[in-house]
Amino acid sequence: MENNVVSFIAENIFLFLPLGIIGIVATIYLYVTGVRDGTEEKEDLDVDYIVLSKFNVNVYVLIYLFIFVMMIVIGLLSNFIIPVIIGGILASIPIIMMCVSRLKQIV
Repeated sequence: MENNVVSFIAENIFLFLPLGIIGIVATIYLYVTGVRDGTEEKEDLDVDYIVLSKFNVNVYVLIYLFIFVMMIVIGLLSNFIIPVIIGGILASIPIIMMCVSRLKQIV
């Protein structure tokens, strides 16, 4: 499949080259001539919290943890142990960073 796509692009380079140049020129033109209408006032948005047994828990973190746990459970039930370990480490980075930032705010 990859060889077919690469050979198709190589054979039709004279079709793709003008399309690419037109896209780059249009992007640069719109970037240079763009005008900002004004700054948008952002509303004061508070993150939703739920109280669970005397703990304030962020709803979004709770949903993320649910997805994280389900990913681990489904991966382990499917016998994909190494991808689950690697994916679990990568997926735990936002949770760790949130905890570190919260600790930094306290100190």
